[in-house]
Amino acid sequence: MKPVVVLDARITRRYSVGMRSYVRELARRVPQAAPDLKIVVIANTPLETEAELVRVGGANFGITEEAVVPLTARALKASLMHHCSIYAPYEPGVPFLMTIHDLIHLEFPQQFKPTILAYYRLFTRRHVARAQRVVTDDEATVEALERLLGAARARVAVIPLAVDDAMLELADHPQPDEAERLRSLGIGDRPYLFYAGNHRAHKNLTTLFEAWRELPCDLVITGSDDVPGGLGRYAHDGLRAIAAGEVDRALLAAIYRRAAVYVHPALAEGFGLPMVEAMAFGTPVVASARSIPEPLREAALAFPALDAQALRRQAERALNDDALRSDLRTRGMATARRLTWDRTAGATAALYRTVLEELSRR
Repeated sequence: MKPVVVLDARITRRYSVGMRSYVRELARRVPQAAPDLKIVVIANTPLETEAELVRVGGANFGITEEAVVPLTARALKASLMHHCSIYAPYEPGVPFLMTIHDLIHLEFPQQFKPTILAYYRLFTRRHVARAQRVVTDDEATVEALERLLGAARARVAVIPLAVDDAMLELADHPQPDEAERLRSLGIGDRPYLFYAGNHRAHKNLTTLFEAWRELPCDLVITGSDDVPGGLGRYAHDGLRAIAAGEVDRALLAAIYRRAAVYVHPALAEGFGLPMVEAMAFGTPVVASARSIPEPLREAALAFPALDAQALRRQAERALNDDALRSDLRTRGMATARRLTWDRTAGATAALYRTVLEELSRR
């Protein structure tokens, strides 16, 4: 009889875009990567999966999370359960893994509500101590897990994330209306820097804006113009700062493709999917040293996070040095295509086997 592994694939409003992608891709691919295991997916939204699917309702912190999920795992006679985020039952009921993508809340506690910090203290620290493994996206987060939550290094598994297939398809096959869609945003023929992501304080966008003041190109960011004083305060020499608003996948692909440089200035990051997405389109990446995940480091230009002049210098190199641009393009595209979701799923399935073997010897 195959060991039963339950994948806790619930998606709630607290999940970022990247977290949602992670859950969906694991639900889709892990059953294919683990034919020797019986994968059962617990979900509260429709998911594409070959696994047995058990539908549950509810959100975080309620009766579903605290009672239904562990009771379901026990009823399925699960040998192991994988919680895909920090939101898990206080008593999971069976041996478990937990994915923690980053510890931004603990690294910058002043930027978040006290309730989320209390959750980390009361729930997440306890889960980290009891989990068979903690899964994270990059080596940089391992140090934070040890320092902030007392994780044992030997019990942390690093499994990088990837670009989704639909985005790779768009990278390889441009849509015929891309130029028109870009013009609708006011994006013309001038080169531009691009940033994709939220505008929280730890994303450090002020450093990007200060660096852009001395660069001969436009600037495009996703989301609304919610910058204090407005993006216009950083405008210079007739160049434009454009807030693109909410963008769908096809429009995002068009912006990546035309960008002269993708810039990611965050003070810290888990994996930073926009960086590897930009690389998939052959766009040079300039990013703060702490935000670049280990698999991308040889394909990006780094700068100290709070040093606007260092960011400017690296952006100038990426804009003006044709040989460097070509090298970054080649390295980035190769890296993006090496980091596949099938690879992520395969590594995750291999971790399940390792943990199940350990449990069988107890």
